[in-house]
Amino acid sequence: MPIATDRELQLELRATAFFASWGSSFDDMCEGFGIELDTECDWDQRPMWRTHSRESALSFLRLVRRTLRVETIDVELLSVAVVGDVVHTQRIDHLRRRDGSLIVSAPVAGVLTYRGDRVVHWKEYFDPTVIGVKATVSTLRHLIRL
Repeated sequence: MPIATDRELQLELRATAFFASWGSSFDDMCEGFGIELDTECDWDQRPMWRTHSRESALSFLRLVRRTLRVETIDVELLSVAVVGDVVHTQRIDHLRRRDGSLIVSAPVAGVLTYRGDRVVHWKEYFDPTVIGVKATVSTLRHLIRL
């Protein structure tokens, strides 16, 4: 088994810190995106959404906050593998409201490609139908309890 290079270890730490920033507050999540994404980062979440810049990625986050009331995302990293400038992740994203209640948990596989210290391409694979249905049911249950 090949030994990870210093660069690969650095990228694993960067990616792990990036995902960790999502769990403390919405502002910290946005700051993490600002630090990690290149200004022209291509974030491909199709068929749901694709952005072509850091600013459009941040606009997408604000849209998710408004529509689903997402305040934080606790990322449960199941595995991380780094080859060269590419970080592969398998994770479960736990989307939460301001009160900490769970909106939805979604399994996601992701590939982040770095140039220097910034993500220039980010591809995510997940089932948007399951996320949409679970989020809708969770929101309705949350509203009924209020």
